[in-house]
Amino acid sequence: MVTPEQNMALQKEMPRDVLSEMPAETLNVDFQTAVCLKVNLSEPGRTLENKFTDLNQWELGMDWLTTAGDQPEDYIRTNYPFVKRIQLMTSTGGTELRDLFLNPGDRGHLTDYNFTRLGDAVQNIIRQGLIPHIATGNVPLKYSSDPLIRAFGVNVRPPDDYSVYYDYIKALAQYMAGRFGLEEVRTWTWRALVEYENIDWFDAGDPQTTKEAYFKLYDYTVAALEEVVGAEHLYIGAHSMTNGEGYWDEREFIDHVAHGTNYYTGKKGTQLDFLTFSYYDHQTGVMSAYSLESNLQLLRDRAVVNGLTDLEYGVDEGRLMLGKDDKELFPRTVASGYQAASDARLFKHMHDIGLDYFSTWYLNTERIWGGTSGVDPVGTHVANLSCRMEGASRIPVQTITQAANEANEVDGIGAYREDSRTAHLLVYNFNPAGNATTGEPVTITFDNVKASQDGTLSVKQWLIDDEHANFWPEWRALLDEQGVADDDFGRWSSDSWTIRSIANSKIQRLWYANAEKYRGLASLMYTEETVEIKDGKLVLSHVLAPLGVVFYEITGIMPAAM
Repeated sequence: MVTPEQNMALQKEMPRDVLSEMPAETLNVDFQTAVCLKVNLSEPGRTLENKFTDLNQWELGMDWLTTAGDQPEDYIRTNYPFVKRIQLMTSTGGTELRDLFLNPGDRGHLTDYNFTRLGDAVQNIIRQGLIPHIATGNVPLKYSSDPLIRAFGVNVRPPDDYSVYYDYIKALAQYMAGRFGLEEVRTWTWRALVEYENIDWFDAGDPQTTKEAYFKLYDYTVAALEEVVGAEHLYIGAHSMTNGEGYWDEREFIDHVAHGTNYYTGKKGTQLDFLTFSYYDHQTGVMSAYSLESNLQLLRDRAVVNGLTDLEYGVDEGRLMLGKDDKELFPRTVASGYQAASDARLFKHMHDIGLDYFSTWYLNTERIWGGTSGVDPVGTHVANLSCRMEGASRIPVQTITQAANEANEVDGIGAYREDSRTAHLLVYNFNPAGNATTGEPVTITFDNVKASQDGTLSVKQWLIDDEHANFWPEWRALLDEQGVADDDFGRWSSDSWTIRSIANSKIQRLWYANAEKYRGLASLMYTEETVEIKDGKLVLSHVLAPLGVVFYEITGIMPAAM
């Protein structure tokens, strides 16, 4: 990670556009053609949002207890300002560790609550200036007479007595209100379970019984929280799998909360504020059989039909499931340029289809708390840059000519702030094959513009690809040189980049011996120059690397008509 002060010092040492100075044959591009993008400042549209607001946490003890308490309280907002909320997955039950009791195995005492562990994690989240998102967990082991553990290591059975479970969730809310204050708790978000129609998360025996059991569990959870927090202050929703065939049709849950009989109150309907789902592509070059938009539309269409027109929609986990070696990625992204282009494209696409957020698994090679060894991957860089556009008006970016390689998708999203006369532009060169070798020359024209003063503008440029702000190619080359095999990564893919989570000591020694070098390679730096507007046009030219991203910040620019 590079601090703002280090960034200012380092950016002076870099040429503005190293890629443009490289021979054409090196990048395999034809300089006789170029992708032409036209940007219009005079047609501001909807306000842009920070789309990468949420950070997943599989088990809160991994990162949000002792380690989090030792960090400076401004760590997240200084290094990762895009992160606003922490999702504590399955945080209230399903295993002895997650069950919040003094003695999780004592079935003779069902109210020996001990919420301290979860409360301590929440305290560390709040200390960082973040919002807790409590994903209420699977049912505690001792609340099910015949608990069943499936693929995710948690009890998938419903409670024997829903009133006992209601008291558990109510007591949790009371504990949090007592410890942090009711007004603070009212700023949090909640949900019931993870992937509610996934048989590996919840199964009462058959699809119909499971569906009804989840309806009942959700209704009792909402009622317990409403009693403490107040319905008008509670923000709660549900997370479905959706990106694949579920145990039962997730849309029936939407029908239930809209018009079904509430299992707790006996009245019509249950509070619902948001719907989220999971979205994974199989691996680089192998996309999901379902599109992100179709999954969103599946849920949103059913909600609208049921009169639920003001819900928030997000993705609570996702991106890439497997590496090139067909093993699971930890976390679910890669650190090559593919991820940079993919996430930049995702940022634009989410604005196009009206998806509110897409959660991220981890931030750096140490997962979250980087210290002196953590190195940020390209996906984190894209999130840090894209959040600069939050609150600005979207401006049209029109593609006049297409990419020379028809397999490449070259596009972008623009933003403008009239009050500060600042424009931002995020442009990417994405290829779904994941092994693209063709760069694309790009010409970007801001037409009918003028400088707000002195006739000059300041243009900052950031590059993210396999040659800029990226440690991965060098790290991968060292592994190959040292004869590290895919199997040395254990159950995880060799494309995994969270070094702290890789058990192999040889790999960790190699990394930490070279971490300082990789931190330098991964530094996200900008170059800056002063340019003039000619004939009412600002023209920027750049050779966009294969699977590359360029981000511009232009200050002192305004529409000519103003």
